[in-house]
Amino acid sequence: MTASPSPSTAGPTLALVGATGRFAEAIASALALRDDPWGEIRLYAPGVTCRTLTVRGREQPVETLREDSFDGVDVALFNLSSEVTGEWASRAVAAGAVVIDASSTHRLDEDVPLVVPGINSELVSHRPRGIVALPGPLTWGLIDAAHVLHQGWELQHLVVTGLIAAVSQSDRGVARLREELYTVAAEPTIGQHPGDVRAAVSDLPVASPFPAPLALNVIPWVGEATDDGFTTAERAVDHEVRKILDLAATVPVVVTLVQVPVVMAHSMALHARCARPVSPDKVRQAYVAAPSLVYLDERTGEVPTPVDSVGIDPRFVGRIRQPKGAGHHIDMFVSADTIRRGATAMLTVAEMISAERGRGAPAVSRG
Repeated sequence: MTASPSPSTAGPTLALVGATGRFAEAIASALALRDDPWGEIRLYAPGVTCRTLTVRGREQPVETLREDSFDGVDVALFNLSSEVTGEWASRAVAAGAVVIDASSTHRLDEDVPLVVPGINSELVSHRPRGIVALPGPLTWGLIDAAHVLHQGWELQHLVVTGLIAAVSQSDRGVARLREELYTVAAEPTIGQHPGDVRAAVSDLPVASPFPAPLALNVIPWVGEATDDGFTTAERAVDHEVRKILDLAATVPVVVTLVQVPVVMAHSMALHARCARPVSPDKVRQAYVAAPSLVYLDERTGEVPTPVDSVGIDPRFVGRIRQPKGAGHHIDMFVSADTIRRGATAMLTVAEMISAERGRGAPAVSRG
């Protein structure tokens, strides 16, 4: 077994399962910036792999995931597709590991906590199945801002318009956007006539995961169709926000997701109606005080943008305003690198579990 060097070989064993791609790289990058409680760190991926990942300053091989991979593992970080997560997570728990799952597999299971550190961290210790779920990348973009509003003024209605970057379709989406941008940039008149953008990008070698051209365009469709007119991605954000904030069933969460020609980082326009009167100044103060948010004051010309959010841990929030005469309503805009946010949250949860197990708590809490 190949292990990365550690200043403390007596520490707990951490496994990153699905140690390839942008999310795994974000986890490795975040590890380098944190206190290191780990002994051995193992890297796994399904199937034969010849890849490496730099962990603790050393290039470490990613090993093939096997049935015995979880022997001696204390905490397993899962970054696999939902199609295979259930099977491998069950094996990890059976071997004695606590699973922290970034996939959609367990997010809405009643007996699996859906955790955002700093919002409902106490749920980490209540995991009857030995699994802790994390929300999806789109929910990471708005949950901190929504939590501050709910905590201070109690949400009664939340309307979300998400401006979703091409990375939502993984490397394939990013590659397709770049190919389209290169193509349309060569002709200064493209985008001024019916059908010209579609025609220009119709024969590109990179297959498109989008239902329409993304360059010079926006697409009000992210996810798959549902019976009620929303998409699966929109419904997922609705359900995850509702579960994390413990919103009453009577509180509407209305989500519209729009694919935009941005490479990384998602943005969200939020409109909230609150149970108690709310003022822009009070909301600004609350966001300044929130450790997970950085407030940008539009009155000084600063506004959140996705290109300024890439690679940054905090979420940027600004454009805080209120419709005239609507004292229970508030509007704002948020931009966030949600890959980075999810990676740091996953490590935070792992460190909480490590500390808990260090105090002698059982691997699977029955509380």
